[in-house]
Amino acid sequence: MKIRDYITNDFKALSLDLPIAEVKEIFKYLPFTHFPIVNNGKLVGMLAQADIVHLTKDESLLSEMDYFFQFYKTDIPDSSIDLISLFAQYDTDILPVTNENNEYLGYFELDDILSLFYNSPFFTQNSSTLIIEKESDNYSMSEIVQIVESNNVKLLGMYISDISNKNTQITLRMNTEDANDVIQSLRRYNYEVLTQNKDDLLIEQYKNRSDYLQKFLNI
Repeated sequence: MKIRDYITNDFKALSLDLPIAEVKEIFKYLPFTHFPIVNNGKLVGMLAQADIVHLTKDESLLSEMDYFFQFYKTDIPDSSIDLISLFAQYDTDILPVTNENNEYLGYFELDDILSLFYNSPFFTQNSSTLIIEKESDNYSMSEIVQIVESNNVKLLGMYISDISNKNTQITLRMNTEDANDVIQSLRRYNYEVLTQNKDDLLIEQYKNRSDYLQKFLNI
C-alpha cells in the first residue's frame, strides 16, 4: 500500500459551531489525543483533548476557544519516516492532511504509520541490529557501508541514533543473523560496537577460556 492509502476519515472533523459540551462528548469516543477542526472545508487547527476536557463553559462554541487551537499538518510525504518524525515533533497520535490550498483531506493515525514502517524490509526477520559508536569527527557513512558490504552482507538501512560533540552512535540493520565478521571488521576500523549478539558473546567466552587455559599451561 502507498502512504496515501492510509489517509482516513473514519471520524468526522470538528466544526467551529459545536458547543463545548458536544466537543467533550465527542472526545469520549475519539481514541486520539488531538483532533482536527475544519471550517468551510479548510483546516483551522488541532484541538487537544487535555485542553477541553476541564472547561466549564459548556454552552460556549468551539469558535470562542480559538486560543486553544494548535496548527500543524502534513501533505502526502514520500516516506513513513517523515511522518513518524512529525508525530514525535508535535507529540500527537494524529496528523491532519491537507492539499496545497489547505483543504482538509483526512488524517493519518500513528498506529497505522508505525505498522507501515514495521512491515518494511528494514525490519525483516532474518536480520541483525548493531549500534556502533565513533568520534563525531572521524566516522563516515560511506566507510560503514563499505565495511559491511565487504563482508558480503547487505545493509538494509542505518541512522544516527545519538550524537554529541564527542561521539556519534549509528544504528545499523543488516540482512544477516550472523554479524560477527562485520563486528570484527568494524572494530578494526576503531568503531566501538555497543550491542553484541549471542555469537559475539560466545567468541568472547571462548577467548576468555583460551586465556585461562594458557595461564594454566604456563604455571
